[in-house]
Amino acid sequence: MVEISQKQKIAILRVLRDAREPIGSSIIAEEIKDYGFELSGRTIRLYLQELENQGFVTSAKRGRDGGRTITQLGYEEIRNALVNERVGFMASRIEALACQVTFNPATREGHIVLNVTLLDQTHLAAAVREMLPVFEAGLGMGHYAVLIEGGERLGGFYIPPGKVGIGTICSVTVNGILLGARVPVASRFGGVLEINQGKPFRFTDVIYYNGTTLDPLEIFIKGGLTRVSAAARQGQGRIGASFREVPNVSLPVVERIQAELEPTGMGRGIFLGKPHQPLLDFQVEEGKTGMIVTGGLNPVAAIEEAGIPTLSYALSTLYEFEKMTHYQELFRMTARHTA
Repeated sequence: MVEISQKQKIAILRVLRDAREPIGSSIIAEEIKDYGFELSGRTIRLYLQELENQGFVTSAKRGRDGGRTITQLGYEEIRNALVNERVGFMASRIEALACQVTFNPATREGHIVLNVTLLDQTHLAAAVREMLPVFEAGLGMGHYAVLIEGGERLGGFYIPPGKVGIGTICSVTVNGILLGARVPVASRFGGVLEINQGKPFRFTDVIYYNGTTLDPLEIFIKGGLTRVSAAARQGQGRIGASFREVPNVSLPVVERIQAELEPTGMGRGIFLGKPHQPLLDFQVEEGKTGMIVTGGLNPVAAIEEAGIPTLSYALSTLYEFEKMTHYQELFRMTARHTA
């Protein structure tokens, strides 16, 4: 048995998680340097074999340096390990993924950030029915989603057999699009946003990104604090949303991009405050404007509220926007599949 430290194990799993395709030991040896480890290809191969024996990775192809991908168990290991070192992890994860967004609103092409949700395939039809009103009310992040069956990959995420993967656009995509337009975005917190008469009213619960190891919306959904279905159907309820800040001088650019995002539905989920002024009673830094962005996991929250168990991974992977499907077509596809 090969002796691999916990830190080395998590570093290798993180490299595999962030890869867009199966990778081998030579690539991992280079990427793992960013985590402070200088390991030879031979050592990495031995470690990979041990991680495969433990069920954290799986072989994607044959050969001495065959590519590996991370398994669901590997994702869970990352989530559960080294908690004291991961405080503030969400803030750094948001920044890292935002830098990799290449989506162009004009051409509707490029990579966006995807949330991945797993559920039993037998629950798919009921789950999509619950998601539909949320998309129609504009309470998700855009009009698009993607479905992948078990045994296949969704971006860099492997969907286990017997499950189905639902990919929804993560709101961090907005950060990346704005960053591409030279607008820096400061992500402050995720929270439960009360909706009154179809409009944002107040935050009832918040978790700051620099003090958490998990996505706040995942926590709120599993804690039963959302009422997304009611918000979608009746205009009164509680949804997941995040609070961000942009420089005042960038407001014309932000407003232009918001308008450009309207055809995709992403612009509908952005609410801008006024320069220097509090937004829903939350103060902003000098020279900044508050911005509320609806959560990409809100359609999934509606699934949970209906009693259908899910397992979500926010900010999970990068994915090509042009491979996604409009929610209306998604509903029709599912109806045909279960007929």
